[in-house]
Amino acid sequence: MPTPAITLLPKQRRPLDVAQWTPPLDVDALERILAAFRNWDPLDWDAILEDLADVLGQEAPEHEELVGLADRLHSTLIRLLSIASAGHADEKDQEAVVLIERARTLDTEDFPDDRWKALGYVRRLGWTINELMERLSRTGHIDAVS
Repeated sequence: MPTPAITLLPKQRRPLDVAQWTPPLDVDALERILAAFRNWDPLDWDAILEDLADVLGQEAPEHEELVGLADRLHSTLIRLLSIASAGHADEKDQEAVVLIERARTLDTEDFPDDRWKALGYVRRLGWTINELMERLSRTGHIDAVS
């Protein structure tokens, strides 16, 4: 069987006009991202679960403990809101929308001076965090928390 003839295309006489590639981020933006990665601290699920147990348990924490618990829980709440926002959970899941709105409302509230109001505030933080963690776990935004 004869081999088919191969036809060569003529060589181009000039280079193609192609725009030079530029990176999507400049050096400053890349340095900010690198610094964020270096400063990133993963969520400590064990510590979060301990705080939730302290807040939601049958024994009410002492008033002096409430301020520290509120600070830690508020920090956890903000981080979970960031995870939900980055994963567009508020666009995909109606239950997540309700929890995110509740979390944002709690985020705007000030820590009460009254002991019982402070305990109620910290417990609302705890329940919201617990439910938001569970929802984000079910929807695949975070790994299952055990």
